[in-house]
Amino acid sequence: MEIIKKAALILFLLFSSFSLSSGIDISLRLSGGLCYLKLNDINRAIKGWEESWKKTTISREGWEFAGGEAAKFNIGYDFDGEIMVSISPHLAASFGVGLIYGELIDKKTELFVNVDSRHYAFARPAKVTALPLIFSGYFFFPLSKKLDIFIKGGLGLIWAKYVVREGYLQFSEYNPEDEFDYYWHQSASAQGSAFVGSLGINYSINPGLGFFIEGGARWAKISGFRGEAPEGGEGDLYSFEEYDPDIDFWRKNIVIFTEKPTGDNFRSVQKAVVDFTGFSAKIGLLIKF
Repeated sequence: MEIIKKAALILFLLFSSFSLSSGIDISLRLSGGLCYLKLNDINRAIKGWEESWKKTTISREGWEFAGGEAAKFNIGYDFDGEIMVSISPHLAASFGVGLIYGELIDKKTELFVNVDSRHYAFARPAKVTALPLIFSGYFFFPLSKKLDIFIKGGLGLIWAKYVVREGYLQFSEYNPEDEFDYYWHQSASAQGSAFVGSLGINYSINPGLGFFIEGGARWAKISGFRGEAPEGGEGDLYSFEEYDPDIDFWRKNIVIFTEKPTGDNFRSVQKAVVDFTGFSAKIGLLIKF
């Protein structure tokens, strides 16, 4: 936090000093596109849930795994709005607010299980959201009066939220429009730091309007998530493996506990990380005032 505050202050003073002797231009940058998110702990938990169900159907008489596979959770949407101050044809600074959103819907996690003559579908949908607040610096390489290449680097804070549910659907004839009944839910939030870098191309349509294409990378490993534990009370989000003796299986999971889980049935216990690290491809609009 202190490093970010100092960096923001230095950036502000630097560009303020330039603006005293130079004219400045103010622009609004709006962009959106797709992003890739690592989300390693979340994906391990989804895979652990899937493997647990498969092994459970093998161990129980009259149970049959009838198909299905949980998709990996990596794709999201990335939106940004920035106020950019240009102090020369080559140099600018910006302050921006963004939204990162990703969701793995229930239909992407469906596992089908037959129990005697009954048919079930089980699902574990998940959702992540993040609100980054970023200070950035730009360096431009003009190619012509209308076209330039830019390099961007920035740092700031990010507020993140993780939501997951587990549910089931009983059916005689499967209908993809039927809704799941959810029996378990948890939600946790945290705050952390983010660092970004990107490379892009600007094209000016006229003196007041332009558009750009941008490819970027982001480092944002967020931990310290807190929320309401299943047994009640506020707790921390932990990543761990839990042993199920009925199926002889160490299941990877992430769950909120009021206290750190201990005992012979738990191993590799640590605070869970929701990893927003990844890359994005965006297109945007540049409005000059």
